[in-house]
Amino acid sequence: MPSRRKLMRLPAGSPSRPRHCRRNIHVSQDGMGGGRVAPVMGAEHPLERLNRQDADGSSGHPEGCFLDCTVCARLRRSAVEIAVRDGIDSASIAGIADVAGLPLELATDHYPTADDCFAAAYDEGALVLRRVCARALRGEGSWQDRLHSAVAMAMETFGERPELARYCFVDAWHSTRPMIAASRMADRERLVRILAEQHDPGGVGEDDLPELRFEVLVGAAHHAVSEQLDGQGGEMALRERLDQLIDLFEQPATVQS
Repeated sequence: MPSRRKLMRLPAGSPSRPRHCRRNIHVSQDGMGGGRVAPVMGAEHPLERLNRQDADGSSGHPEGCFLDCTVCARLRRSAVEIAVRDGIDSASIAGIADVAGLPLELATDHYPTADDCFAAAYDEGALVLRRVCARALRGEGSWQDRLHSAVAMAMETFGERPELARYCFVDAWHSTRPMIAASRMADRERLVRILAEQHDPGGVGEDDLPELRFEVLVGAAHHAVSEQLDGQGGEMALRERLDQLIDLFEQPATVQS
């Protein structure tokens, strides 16, 4: 087994500009803002002044609402850093707050436990993946061409964030912590649903069971990425492995048509 400190990288693209907001917005597993904390007696949030100029001039960000809260984003980044470096089981919310350089009281206002923070970090990566896939699958070309495009876009996006990729596809995927496991299951179902809906925009038939095929495809693709990032992928390039998986899983549908 390779050292946990070794971080395999996906191909990188151009860095994206972070977005900040002036409110404490917590994000659900569905990626919706909620749990907004009201100021006490009109007082500002302790970090409201951070990057105020960037917040006022922001025109949006393709990764969306997970970057709205500066404190939450900092805590999630720190949680990912700890998980990739030392493993998930070694972390506490106090340790995450310390790495983030934030007071424990402030950290627990956003994520009461380490599990909350780790699950949110996984949800962030999963939401980024779903948005990339949905965007690519709405494009032009055959279904296989769009799947290949989704792979290329996902590799470019996560190539810019190698630690998040390692965390989502290796560390969190093998974790037995209940909240992370629940996030894994829910996020995988959402991704499979996106594939099924984009494959058949007019409605999913009851007889062809497309979601079952996509469930297996997503699992096989995730296994390939996990092996590659963990240094066990062999000599074949990850992009080539994923492209072969797509052609393998979609070949029966092509032959029958």
